[in-house]
Amino acid sequence: MQGKTPERPRNDIPANSFFAGTFRSPRWPSPLLAPALLALPLLALRPASRLLRRLASRIVHQDGRAVSVDVTQWHEYTLSWLCEAAHFEVDGKVILTTPLAPHGPLGLVIWIDNQYAAWRPDGSLGYGTLENPAAWLEIENIVTSG
Repeated sequence: MQGKTPERPRNDIPANSFFAGTFRSPRWPSPLLAPALLALPLLALRPASRLLRRLASRIVHQDGRAVSVDVTQWHEYTLSWLCEAAHFEVDGKVILTTPLAPHGPLGLVIWIDNQYAAWRPDGSLGYGTLENPAAWLEIENIVTSG
């Protein structure tokens, strides 16, 4: 299973909301990415943006699922990162199991935000601010094992 990625890009990964997700891309030296900056203005043109999105989805693979829990209550979140898979659980219930394990080193992103930006599969760009009540995030404990 190691090295396998989804056969085709998934279009149902949440662009915003509470979700567990992972992505994997090749490790390229930063100077090789500099010419891609020249393509950024093309994102404003829907046909060019759609083509760039399709090309990017062949390089950067992602998987994710929405997490539906009462965020005002305490929960236990578990992430198991293996060479051949990644598993996400909430309160012992599997949310996502995917063969799409990221290359190391692992980065974990946890935040609350009411702003979003999305580059949708149809090539359109979406961004904005969501109305949310006041919120905060408390982390009681992080345990790592190796």
